[in-house]
Amino acid sequence: MRSPIMIGAAGVAALALSLGLAGRPAPGDGPIVIRGGRIHTVTQGILDHGVIVVRDGKIEDIGPDAAIPPDARIIEAAASFICPGFIDVGTNLGTAELETVERDDDEPAAPVTPQMRALDAFNPDSRLIPEALKDGITTALLRPSRGNLLSGQSALVRLGGARDPRVLAVLPSAAVHGSLGDVLRSRSKEGTVYPSTRMGAAALLRQTLSDARHYLDSKLRPGTAPKPALQPQLEALVPVLKRELPLVIAANRMDDQLTALRIAGEFDVRIVIDGGAQAWRIKDRLAARKVPVILGLRTGAGTTVETDGARRDNAALLQAAGVPIAFQSGGIQDLGGLLAAVQAAVRSGLSSEAALRALTVAPAEIFGVADRLGSLEKGKHADIVIWDGDPILTPARARAVIVGGRVVAGPGA
Repeated sequence: MRSPIMIGAAGVAALALSLGLAGRPAPGDGPIVIRGGRIHTVTQGILDHGVIVVRDGKIEDIGPDAAIPPDARIIEAAASFICPGFIDVGTNLGTAELETVERDDDEPAAPVTPQMRALDAFNPDSRLIPEALKDGITTALLRPSRGNLLSGQSALVRLGGARDPRVLAVLPSAAVHGSLGDVLRSRSKEGTVYPSTRMGAAALLRQTLSDARHYLDSKLRPGTAPKPALQPQLEALVPVLKRELPLVIAANRMDDQLTALRIAGEFDVRIVIDGGAQAWRIKDRLAARKVPVILGLRTGAGTTVETDGARRDNAALLQAAGVPIAFQSGGIQDLGGLLAAVQAAVRSGLSSEAALRALTVAPAEIFGVADRLGSLEKGKHADIVIWDGDPILTPARARAVIVGGRVVAGPGA
């Protein structure tokens, strides 16, 4: 067995170099062992003084008595808080560098653009990705801007280990995104662009989904009848109509959320609410339909017309009612604010266990990748963060951030 490496609040850069952990894991790399600390698996309880064995970018074994391979390189993580990497389920990280100048996440030319793919705009060399990693974020849902009725497709991407977006993508197309309410209306407030009202937005959303249903039915029609020509705009909605992808609708007011639920029911599509400032008012209805809510940083503060009526205990009320919840930073303008928002939710009644789940396995479940991400279990991706304290309850610092078995961030890295 190789000599163990002690990990502290400093020296993570040296750790990465000594372990040869920079970059993408290659088959045949020697195993890595994280030993000691308090391991929060999220799905299988807490292990005190446990062992995690990592090989070829995945968790090979985990437990109090996991066998340490004789050729393993050991990270001693005593007195550390160890958990899965966090998942930010709403950001333009890598698709925007400056919020008002270099933006590739927003296509304002038309109100319906579901064929746009955020992955096509993603820059894996973004200077802001290392900042996200330092906050323990190892996976991000890259979503298009909320400006359009249907704005495009998000991508679920792991942040580290490769430069090819196709390699980084867990889901190249994770969901189709849209908006209802004043975020959409702001583009047409002069009343000269359709839709310019809430009823117009609902009508156009219904018409677009109806057109996509007709397009799909024509494609599936048996016999020798001519098939429709490829229409990218409608083709992008086929996985939504087949319930393969969710439709994520940005809506903060209760009435906009109810409109989204009605339309989702009419077309039998899976729906996710993005924002949900007033979701607490319809929490039982959301829970009955198993509709997840992705909470934003400011949606609990009631600082805008759209979030008027919001409550700081929104997350706690939704979680107690059985509504699946997750958290998002909202974009690079709030880079670094994700944990602060979660800590605020905990101070307003959300349990620390539920908060950790909402940052890890809950978003993985919402987007159908919990078999790969979101918890520390055998066979899952080795996306692990070693903290010097509890990040949910304290202003903890990441001692090391590991993506696919490679140390990619930490103090001095």
